[in-house]
Amino acid sequence: MQPTLSIIIPVYNVAQYLRHCLQSILEQGLDDYEVLLVNDASHDNSRGICSEWCETHPQFRLLNHEANMGLSMARNTGLRASQGEYVTFVDSDDYLQEGTLATVLASMQQTDVAEYPVMENHLTKHPRLWKPEDKVLTYAEWMEHGGYTHSYAWNKVYRRTLWDGIDFPPGKYFEDLRTIPSVLQRANGIRGTRQGVYYYCARNGSISRQTDLAHLTDYAEAISSLALWPQNKNNTALHLRALNAQLSYHRAGGTQTFISEVHIPWHFIVQPGLHWKQRLKAIWFKYFAS
Repeated sequence: MQPTLSIIIPVYNVAQYLRHCLQSILEQGLDDYEVLLVNDASHDNSRGICSEWCETHPQFRLLNHEANMGLSMARNTGLRASQGEYVTFVDSDDYLQEGTLATVLASMQQTDVAEYPVMENHLTKHPRLWKPEDKVLTYAEWMEHGGYTHSYAWNKVYRRTLWDGIDFPPGKYFEDLRTIPSVLQRANGIRGTRQGVYYYCARNGSISRQTDLAHLTDYAEAISSLALWPQNKNNTALHLRALNAQLSYHRAGGTQTFISEVHIPWHFIVQPGLHWKQRLKAIWFKYFAS
């Protein structure tokens, strides 16, 4: 019998956090679900913990990589093995507020994707609770409202068929930004709900906190590629973000050009509510950047 939800959890050297993550899955208020633990050749006790949980919880299934293949390939392995009508991702050093997934599934109704709140930078001095708009958006509306700034794989539940033919790119940083928009543009609607919380636990060494040239290169490439999609040609805020990413990359010693100068209309610069830093940056790119 097909489960309603497949929960994909990549696992790599997270023994000290893993049990907390898995316990939070048991507290989601779900009856009909499967959990795919993809052990990416961990060399701590992560595999042993996964085995213990699979022995005592029949909804949990362990998939093992014999060699470390990275986060993207671990998620791809989980996707290929998943059987649920819907699918979601949880990173193994993060966790969910009690009852989140049951609430999110109940909110979806006729939509293909649901997006729910994230406690960003949890466990740091500056956590921030981000909440989506409580409404259904088209993909175009989601992008216009800055969806690319929270194109996380987790904090969303997807109809699994949206992933047909789509994989996370192996060997790349910012794999979510390269992948999630491609999935969401297939959706008949993106349901935002302000119920539940995904706790993103920012830790030392987290990919999103790296600023070396390799990370800056992959980010500039990913955000610029998205900005160059034909349907995003009028998204000035996205183009500014891509230009800014390229500028950071050049300052770090990079030499490639991912996106050339774009037209920045005056109505964007003078719009009410635009942050002063973004306004100044828009003026700088419009008149002084070469």
